[in-house]
Amino acid sequence: MWKYLTLNALWFWMLFLVHFYGNRKSQAFFLLSMLAAAAVLAFKSSVDPFAWFSYLLYSLVIFWGAGQFKQWVFARSILLDEELKAYSKKYDLEKLALSEKENANVATDKRAVQIATLYEKAKEMSQCLDHSEALVVFGEALNRDFKFQSIKLVFFDEEKTSQAPSEVYELTQEVLGKVLDREALLKDKKSLKARLFPQDQKIFERLFQEEDFFYVSQEQGVSYAVYPFVIDKKIFAGLILYGLDRPEDPLLSILVESFKSDMQRVKLYDRVETLAITDGLTHMYVRRHLVERLDEEVNRCQKFGFKLSFLMIDVDHFKRFNDGYGHLVGDVVLKQVAGIIKKNTRELDLVGRYGGEEFGVLLVETDEQAAFLVAERIRRSIAEREFKAYDENLRVTVSIGCSTYSRTLAETNLIVEAADSALYQAKRQGRDRVCMSGV
Repeated sequence: MWKYLTLNALWFWMLFLVHFYGNRKSQAFFLLSMLAAAAVLAFKSSVDPFAWFSYLLYSLVIFWGAGQFKQWVFARSILLDEELKAYSKKYDLEKLALSEKENANVATDKRAVQIATLYEKAKEMSQCLDHSEALVVFGEALNRDFKFQSIKLVFFDEEKTSQAPSEVYELTQEVLGKVLDREALLKDKKSLKARLFPQDQKIFERLFQEEDFFYVSQEQGVSYAVYPFVIDKKIFAGLILYGLDRPEDPLLSILVESFKSDMQRVKLYDRVETLAITDGLTHMYVRRHLVERLDEEVNRCQKFGFKLSFLMIDVDHFKRFNDGYGHLVGDVVLKQVAGIIKKNTRELDLVGRYGGEEFGVLLVETDEQAAFLVAERIRRSIAEREFKAYDENLRVTVSIGCSTYSRTLAETNLIVEAADSALYQAKRQGRDRVCMSGV
């Protein structure tokens, strides 16, 4: 009797405690297993089926009642757990949203700093009147926010074929990544100059074919972006960015467009400046610029004791050419004479059209003897040349007066007057000759 009571008590206690351990699947599995075992034992021991059914029903009631008791006991705890889970989930969502917002704010702040820096660099570029300086400022701005290997800026010769580069400048990120002394770099502009490679020439050919921006992701292991700079529907320069990481970035487009505008402005400024100081026919400097440069050189001679000579050149009997052949022929003659004068002087010398058929030549670091040799070489080259103007073959001679800086000729107007006097002396002596001042 006590044995059955103990077993029943143990059985009912297990039915009660099973709700407090494991999950619902394990609880159901336990119940079914125990009932199946009990059924097997009951059938083997020939227990009354009605009594067994009653016992089974009573066990199920106890099992269900134990579950209800658990829910009643832990109802508040379960509710709190559910609320805690809901709040935890809400907290996680709000935390994620806050994190995304913070990231967005950080990205926005970073973008704002980039735009502010871009604005300052664009403003700085707009103040540059030299393409080398503008290139360095552009390189600094690019180096701040982008990865690249090098920047190559190429100017094309407008007088020659469209694809003939006249100047090539290059900046590498390695140079820009160091502590850059912009002033020292710009003092030595030769360090910015670079040479061209066959790959560059292929890029230029495609640039002139497409006349628009293009990007190549990989070619011989290098990616590059190419931008054309255009004035009057003609490409005057090209920008190549090698190894660029984000060619589609809007900030890059703004930066490049700003640099392009500055290059166009510098180019137009150079054109205007050239037109202001250059004679349209002979492409020599005009009289005003020639005299200004002569003033500067005279001041240098006064301070440092340098040498200086000045030639005044006049085409002999030029009025006869205009009267006999017309002004068009006369213009061709003047243009060819100017070319011969330039060819027989150095790059550091200054050649200008003084007025009409007169030319002035400023010979830097040249004494009287050397100046006479230069003047004689010019005179002989012109006298030996046969000029072709339209259908006419002509011979031209020039008279040249030469003066040299000295104690008695220590001012610009005195040097010019002395050369002019020597020129008229050459004309009085029969033309086609060189005369020195004071001789």
